[in-house]
This record gives sequence, structure tokens and C-alpha cells, in this order.
Amino acid sequence: MPAETPDSIDARAIEWHIRLRDGDDAIWEGFAEWLAEDPRHAAAYGAIEQADLALEPLLPHVIVREAANDAEEQPAAPARRAWRWAAAGGAVAASAVAAVLMLPRAESSRYEVATRPGQRQVVQLDPATQVTLNGATRMTFDRKDPRFASLAKGEALFLVRHDSARPFRLEVGGNIVEDVGTVFNVVRETGEVRVAVAEGKIVYNPGRNAVSLNAGQALVDRDASDVVDVTRIPAERVGSWKSGSLVYSAAPLSQVAADLSRAMDVPVIAASGIADRPFSGTIALDGSGPDQLQRLQLALNVRLEKEAGGWIMKPVGGAGR
Repeated sequence: MPAETPDSIDARAIEWHIRLRDGDDAIWEGFAEWLAEDPRHAAAYGAIEQADLALEPLLPHVIVREAANDAEEQPAAPARRAWRWAAAGGAVAASAVAAVLMLPRAESSRYEVATRPGQRQVVQLDPATQVTLNGATRMTFDRKDPRFASLAKGEALFLVRHDSARPFRLEVGGNIVEDVGTVFNVVRETGEVRVAVAEGKIVYNPGRNAVSLNAGQALVDRDASDVVDVTRIPAERVGSWKSGSLVYSAAPLSQVAADLSRAMDVPVIAASGIADRPFSGTIALDGSGPDQLQRLQLALNVRLEKEAGGWIMKPVGGAGR
């Protein structure tokens, strides 16, 4: 494989910037892998992102002219935001990047951290505030505001310094988790948000239907329900994934499958017929991936089959989903 050059890295960064605008989970995971390959990738992507921000306010004033043919040139309509980098190709893209990087930059303090399945990453927001991202997780932070974070997908464990004057706030979709000095775990999956508190206290959606959680409590907020379910949970179980253990008490197999997918870099889903079936027990992750999945079949009372894109849990002796 030929060595990357600064120009080829910049071109790849532009491509990612375009794809991420409407990217699905697979695209974001690919982007995270690309960032992890070489420190130059993150630097190049950051420069492209900043250039794009600088370009934004200028677009309404840009006039694009077509290359001259025999006909008289006619001014084109003012460029729209949708033009962005997508209109640039080949040498035009390189010229556009060079020109825009010379403009004063509209600095953005927000930055994103994404992990791929099976990967974990620690983000230190200040000396006493730490966030640990589980696998297949995407979050946004703010360099100028260590009291802000946003969880787009996945799971993270928070160790937060208490500051009554400036409470830590986590955005989770349209919801807010406000810290009152604590250690807590948050999961965002399709259709639901789960929060569990190991130490201290949090307030879920302060100011509107606020729900307070103390140490040893957890909640589940499902999109399909108007009620937030609050339950008790052993405090020592919160964030146990960080030490390699997944602990369950009547958790649906769909949740077990999602947790295994994040932890193992092995996509797992539960067939619809058993997705809601409860499971209680502890899974000690050993790092063997698919081999461990095979050994888990008996404990989970499922049959695991390899299919395109991952593994599926099916009923024991069942013929289908």
C-alpha cells in the first residue's frame, strides 16, 4: 500500500467530512477507525472542519461562474450551503482547501470522540472529571466547557467533580442528565436511554418531569412510553463493563446482545421471538470474541448462528427467527 502524503490525507479528510453529514453507524465506525490509524488523520480532519466553518458565512456572497464556452458567460445563482465540499473535485478541491485555509477561522471548541466496537477510550475533562467510553460509542465534548458532554450513541461511565455553581450536564438526544456530584453510567440505544448511579445523585431532565436518582438507582426511558421506569440496582454493578464483567438481573436478551456487540467487536442481535426474554447472571469477558459467544450459548439458553454482518441469537431448537 503506497505511503500516504499530506495531500492524500487532506483529500480523505474532505471525503469523510462529506460522508459524515448523513452518515449511518457503519460510516461513523469507519471514520473512527480511520482516525485511529494515524495521528495526522485527526489533525487533517480538524483543519477541514474548521475551514468549512470559516467558509459557511461567505457562501451567500459567492458567485460561481461556469467555464467559458462560445456563449457569453452568465452569472450563476448564489451558492447554497448544500454546495459545501461536495462541489469540489480533484484539483478544484485542492484549490478550495488552500484558499479557505487562508481565511480567518471561526473557531469551534466542540470536538467528537468515537470508539469502534471492542475499543474503549478515556477522556479527561478536568483533573477530577473523567468519561470512559465503551465500544461503539460516539460523544461530543467542548474544549472551552468541561461541564458539557453529549452522547449520540453507545455507553459511557462518568466520574464527575461536583460544582453546585456549574453542574455538569450531559445531553442524550432530547434529554438532559444533570450531575449533583456522582459516578454514573449512561446508555443510549435505539428507542431508549438508560441511566444508573453508583455514587452521589443525578437529575434526569431537570425542570421538566425531573427524575432524581440516588446511588443504587437506575432508570429506563423508552421512546414508546410516557413513563420513566425507576428501579433499584446494586451500586457496585454500575459500570461493571469497565472491569470486564456484564452483570444482569432480568435484563432482556436484546440488551445483552447490544452489550456484547459493544464489548467484543462482534455484532450480535437477538431474534425478535426472544429479544424480550429476561436473563440474569454475570458474563466475564475473556477477549476471545466469537469463541466466547459459542461458549455462552448454554448460559443464555440460545442458539448462536453466524449470519451476514454478525451473529444472531435464536431459540434453542428453533428453525427461524
